[in-house]
Amino acid sequence: MESPQTDDALVIERRVKKILRSIELMRPIPMVITRILRSLDEPGSSAGYVSEIIGLDQALAANVLQAANSAFLGYGPSCATLKEAVMRLGYKRIRTLVLAVAASSGMDSSLAGYNLAAGDMWAHSVATAVAAQWFARAINYSEPEEAYAAGLLHDIGKIVLNKFIEEDYRWVFNNQKKINTTLIETERKTFGVDHSYIGSLMAQKWTFPMVLINAIQFHHNPGTAGDHKALAAITNVANALTPVDPETLSRLGPRQVDDVSYSILRITPDQLMAMNNQMVTYYKMNFGVGR
Repeated sequence: MESPQTDDALVIERRVKKILRSIELMRPIPMVITRILRSLDEPGSSAGYVSEIIGLDQALAANVLQAANSAFLGYGPSCATLKEAVMRLGYKRIRTLVLAVAASSGMDSSLAGYNLAAGDMWAHSVATAVAAQWFARAINYSEPEEAYAAGLLHDIGKIVLNKFIEEDYRWVFNNQKKINTTLIETERKTFGVDHSYIGSLMAQKWTFPMVLINAIQFHHNPGTAGDHKALAAITNVANALTPVDPETLSRLGPRQVDDVSYSILRITPDQLMAMNNQMVTYYKMNFGVGR
């Protein structure tokens, strides 16, 4: 077993190549997702036509209905049909939601390399998505649905890296807190890359919009996200402040807001905490969880 403390550049390069190769071999987006995305681009495409294709995938259909009836949208009567849901959400929101659902496969499995039990990553990802949408609306970000997708997918790179951690480096990550290094630092020292970068490569393979690719890649350092730093900062804030139960929080490890996020979003720490308290209250009332 190689020790990351003594690894040279050649060893790191070999690891990176193995990881990148695993991304190349990933399964493509399911055909039904491709059909939906194509239908959204067709001139004269109707909500009825789009909803018929969405209906071919029961899990996706359920997600679309749930999103359309979300309290965040602030609509009155709930919609019961997919056609109504498509009309309510609009094609842009449907596209974002479809991409997010397509990429979220595997999030509910255990990630032993990261010491995450089955369901831990999914619970954190969904909570981060809702929190990102919450913060996006609170600061009047123009596309809160993008924030939801970025929050849901910010950690997808862990799914790929987990395999390599489990094979040879689980002991390193189990001792990460003892040697006083962050998760990102441990990943980079061990593999030469981190889960944020790997997640962005996965998003590129699935031809995600660049704004989502950059939000995933830079959610730990939003100041380097260029034109998309606002969404990266929203994701950073949501990831750090997401309410989870104490047991899950202990497995996820310490998280913090990047200082640059405050200036990007033009808010103070006190304002952020006030919004966070409102969000926690919302969580407790609607989902029964809180910090």
